[in-house]
Parts: sequence; C-alpha cells; structure tokens
Amino acid sequence: MARVAKTGCMIVIDVGRSTSQSCGDQSFFETAKECAMRIMQKTICSFPQDEVGLVLMGTDETSNQVNTEHGSGYEHICEASELKLPNWHTSRVLENKVLRSNSEANWYDALIVAVDFLRAGTANRSFKHLHIFLISPLAMPAEVSQSEIRYLLDNLEVMLCQVHIISDQIEHSNPITTSTIFTPSSTGTFVDEEVKSEDRIKNENLLNEIMQKEGFTLTNISMAHRCLGFYVPKPVRPTPWNSTLTIGTKLKFAISAYLLISEQKGLGPFKVTSAGGSTANSVVKMRTQHFQNEKPIDLEMEDVIVGYMYGSTVVPYDNTIDMDYKSGEAGLTCLGFTASSNILDEYLSGKGTYLVMAKKGCAGSEEKLTALVKAMMALNVVMMAAKIYRKDTKPRLQTLFPIMHEQRYPCLVMLELVFQDEINLVRFPSFLSSKHQPSPEQYAAIDKLIDSMNLMDAVEDEHGVSHEAFGFNETHNPNHQFLYRSVVHRAMHPNAASLPVVDSDISELVSVPKKLVHRAEAAMDEIKQVFPLEEQKRITRAEWLHRMAAMHQGGGDAATSSAASAPGRDAIDEESERRVVLAVGSTTPAEDFDLLLRRGEKFVTVANQMQTVIFELLFTSMHTPVEKVIMALMMYRGEAQKLGPFRYNEWMTEFKQVLLGRSKHEFWEQVIVREKLGLIEVSESDMSTVSVDDAIEFYRIPVTTQSTTETIVKDDVDLDTLFEELNG
Repeated sequence: MARVAKTGCMIVIDVGRSTSQSCGDQSFFETAKECAMRIMQKTICSFPQDEVGLVLMGTDETSNQVNTEHGSGYEHICEASELKLPNWHTSRVLENKVLRSNSEANWYDALIVAVDFLRAGTANRSFKHLHIFLISPLAMPAEVSQSEIRYLLDNLEVMLCQVHIISDQIEHSNPITTSTIFTPSSTGTFVDEEVKSEDRIKNENLLNEIMQKEGFTLTNISMAHRCLGFYVPKPVRPTPWNSTLTIGTKLKFAISAYLLISEQKGLGPFKVTSAGGSTANSVVKMRTQHFQNEKPIDLEMEDVIVGYMYGSTVVPYDNTIDMDYKSGEAGLTCLGFTASSNILDEYLSGKGTYLVMAKKGCAGSEEKLTALVKAMMALNVVMMAAKIYRKDTKPRLQTLFPIMHEQRYPCLVMLELVFQDEINLVRFPSFLSSKHQPSPEQYAAIDKLIDSMNLMDAVEDEHGVSHEAFGFNETHNPNHQFLYRSVVHRAMHPNAASLPVVDSDISELVSVPKKLVHRAEAAMDEIKQVFPLEEQKRITRAEWLHRMAAMHQGGGDAATSSAASAPGRDAIDEESERRVVLAVGSTTPAEDFDLLLRRGEKFVTVANQMQTVIFELLFTSMHTPVEKVIMALMMYRGEAQKLGPFRYNEWMTEFKQVLLGRSKHEFWEQVIVREKLGLIEVSESDMSTVSVDDAIEFYRIPVTTQSTTETIVKDDVDLDTLFEELNG
C-alpha cells in the first residue's frame, strides 16, 4: 500500500500573560503547550511524512517577516520553527524552553504571520493539505476592518488552508472523537452563559463572522487535549491486487481485491545497530550457542540440520526432500460452489478480509461480476477458489461471499479457509446439568443485570447528556496506546529511570463506567441473594505432593504425615528442577508429570503420556509397582480436577473396561475403589458433568462380569485329558 501525500501544519501558541487563567487542573498555557506537543508527537508516530512549523504569540521579543516588511504592527510574535519534518529535539525544546511571558499579542496578527510563514515554507513544494492550529484564550482584542478580513480569507482560499481555533468557553453539540476532531461536522460554538470580558466578546463576534466561511473549525481545548493524546495507525492509500478470476475454461473476470479488514498493528520492530554510543566497540553482535541436555556444546555446521518443534518433540527436516512444485500463474481459480451454510466460522483463517470487485475500466468484467453476484445471492451459495498471489507461490484456499457493497455495488468478500488436515475438532463437555439448572428467580436476576448494563447511555458529559460507552470511534487498543506513550516518554526523557504511569484516559478504556456500576448495584445485590456461594475445599497441589512423598517413604497414613513430609518435599522440588525430563517416564511418573506441567507443557500432551505409562506399568511389567501407579493416578486426577476432568473421566471409563477385561479385579478394588480414584464428579470440579450418584455407581462391578470371572478362575482343567480328547 502506498503512503498518502504529506500535510503541512503550522501551530500557533499563545504564551502571553493572559494564558495564566485556569483551564481544568492546570493553566491555559500548560494545556496549550501540551496540545502543541501532542500534535507534534502524533505527527512523528502516525504521520511521519507531514511537516510542522511553530509560531509563538505573546513573546517579549518580536521576530517575524511580516513585521520586518511593514516596519511595525505585528509585535510580540516570533517565528520559532520553520516548516519541516518534526523531530524529538523540537518537541523537547517546546517542552523545556518555551515559557510564559508578560506580554500579549493580537490573535489576528498572529494568524496573519502564520499564513505568511506557511506560504513561505510551502513555496515551490507540493502539499495535499495545509492546516493552521491557533491555540489562544482570545483575550486581547483585534481591531480588524472588513478589508483586512477579506484579505485573510482570500489568502486562505488561495492556499486551500484550513484554520482550527482551539480555545476555552466552547461547547459542542455532538461528541468529539479522534476521527472527527478538527472536522467541519465537529465544530463548536461559544458559550453564552459564561462571564466574559468585553474584549473576549468582541473577539467571539469577529470570529463568528469569519467562521461563516468554509475552512474554519472551533474546538474546546479540553476536548482537543484529550483526543490528541490518542495515537491512530498510519494512514495508507489502498493498493489493489489486480488479477483474474477464472471459472471453468472460458469465463474470466478482470478483478481488483482490496484489503478491507486487517489486524491493527502497533509500532514495528526497532532496528538496533549499536548500543552505549557510536564507537566501534559498542556494535551489537549476535552469538549462537547450541545446548544438549541444558549443557553448551560445540558443533560443526555440517552436523546441523533443520528441525521443527512439535510440542516438546524435535522433528528433523531434510531439505533434500523438497519438491520442485510449480503452482502456475497468479490469479483466482474457481473450484466450485457450495451452500453458504457449509462454511462454518471455525473454517475461516487468514490475516484479513478482502473486497473483490471488477477492475476499474473493465465494463465487460463489471457486467459479468454483477450477474454472478446476483445469481449467487439468489441461490444462497458461496464460491470456493484457489488463490495464487504471485507466480509459483503456495496456493491458498479461499471462499467468496456475494454482497452488495453500500447497497449499490455488487462485490465478493474473500476470506481464507483452512485445509482439511488443519481442522482440529475439540470436544467439550456440556456446561449444564440437571443439578445446576437455574431457577426462574435466578433467570430473572440475570435479566435484570443485563438490562442495567446497557452501554448505550452509560456515559454522561458535563451537561448531563447521556452517550454511548465504548463507541466504535472512541475505543482504542490500550496496549497500543500505552506503547506509543512509553516510546514518546523515552524519546522526550532519554535519561528517565522508569516508564510513565498509565494515564486516566487509557484506564477508562478498560474500566466500567461509574454510572453503569451505580445502576447495576441493585441487580448485583439480588444476584448475591439468589446465587448463594458455598465454599468447596479442594486438595491443593502441595497437599498432593506431600501425600505422595509420604507414600513413597512408606510412612503410615498420608493425610497425617503430610505436614511432617513438607521439608522433604522441598528437597524433592529442588532435585526435580535440576532433572532433565522430556516426557513422563516409568521410573518416576508422578514427579515427571508435575515437573512438565510446571515447565509449561500442555496438559493434554502430558496426560496422554501419563496414560501410556500407567498402562505399561500395569500390563507389561513383571511385578506391578502399585505404589508408583497410585501416586501417578493421584497426581493425574488432582490436576484434572483443576484443568478439566473431561479427559480423565473418559479415560477412566475405558481404563475400567480394560482392567475388568484382563481380570484385574483385585487392583480395581484395592486401588481405584479404596483410594477413590474413579470419576471426578460435580462436587469436586465445576467443569465436570458426572453426578455424585453416577460416580458412586461407577465403582461397582457388574454382576455378570463377576460371575464370569469366578467361573474362569475356579475351573480346574486337566491339560493332558483335554489333549487326549482333542486327538480322539
């Protein structure tokens, strides 16, 4: 995408003694200077191609070209910085060197100087937009004739320049956002109820007369200060992907695909070339080390091959197996049509949404695409297509939905699809059970809470008018905003020891509005009454570890000896942290399971390994290590209670069938039943769907299984007699 054309901005700040008046929590001068710095900082971060100049009015000295040419009449105005690309040095000078003076200047004279200074800075140069920001309390009167007003307006019209007046005692009929500030639709009006001086009233009347012409806006300084504090993404001009859509062997469309929706990105990566200065010794150098079992080793490059990590498993990859695949020319190739109901949300992937329309200037393609879109909408189908972005690049599977963009233009919305081998179906247990079915009173309480949390009138302005909270144009990504402000703070104060604190306007992006909290109090009190809370005591991980340590030491009841084994447990933890464990092993399965979870391995992966180890210990070992299996089951069951019992319950059901099928009834009774290691029921985990009665019933062995087993065990078969009978 190409960058948009640059803009020229001239900032005029009033630093005279009249700016000492209060403006919120600080003086008008401090707020005005912060607004100017935010304009400059926002330009550096979001509009780096734009150029900014600075004019100071109300200074003790005079330094401007207009006063030099006329000899006098434009005193106490300084051309501080010519029109140029903004930089952090200029912003730091504005913050530290610009101070309030004891003089005053006429706002109209300052505007004339700014227009002349902007004209000189843009001479023989191309700018798409020109803006002048005048930040002043408008205290000093301006004696201006009609001819002078006409002279100013004619110059602004010739330059195609917009003037934005930022002052106090201004109200806005519509809420102002970062996208609507300094636009004609957001311009405000002067407040009539405030006590004002005669000079201020004259200035307001003069400005009202001037602002009847287009190109002027009026903004409250508090609103401008707030909106300028938010950073917006850098604007780009959309660049189409011009290609061809092919259907069958004869039907082709010349199309253009525009990126419609994409993920918002913050600041890009910083390219660091040196650190600690510009000397040769401070150049940043990269170093690669190889480790085996957490110990550094030296390798030759010919011994290194490419590999990928699949969980904790290293999968080697050999470049010699690469195939010379040629996908063909760039374009979209239709694979077929299917009902729109067949495209589920979980099938969609990719990094953005594209809008596909006929290529500009191709009348034939536009007519064919219009007919195609109307036919697809009538049949309620979508198109499946293969997209090759560039010649011989990897093809991607796409789906195209027909729409009428802005109710007039037939288009196709293109989204990427996953391939069949990329689909992972995850089964989740049902959320509701008969035990936790809400009552009508509970449903009514939740409905009341939802009604009280309506966001459409959750915010009130200073006049008591309600507005929508978290509106689309007013909500920003708090992570990106704080990142930008941190970068600006470090650039402005490179020697600062810490980052800035989170400002209140960023905190509001993630905070519940006060009006909403007050309105929902009654509903919350009712919910507390109809949803009584009961404390459920659960066995913590430390208690499980203490119990296993006691069993491992062979000392009596695990519950009574858990406290005594705590010091030993610390030693076990320290020893475990030094061990190199890649998977759950049959030597210490419980300790391996716990260590892998603490190192961040996925519960599903470690649970599958634990199940395999338990089967090996029971059915492949010459002597079953009962205590080791009990500790492994305890650890597995304890973690499943907290991380999700569905997988454990499903496996335990199969485990029971295998045990009984292999005549392990004694193990079932002495381990599973006696230690209560069966299904995890609802009183042990809120995520479980197994009732208490079902969990108790699970421990019982069917009668048919018992009788069959007894018959097999008690049968006394004489092998010699059986062999003689088989041979006649």
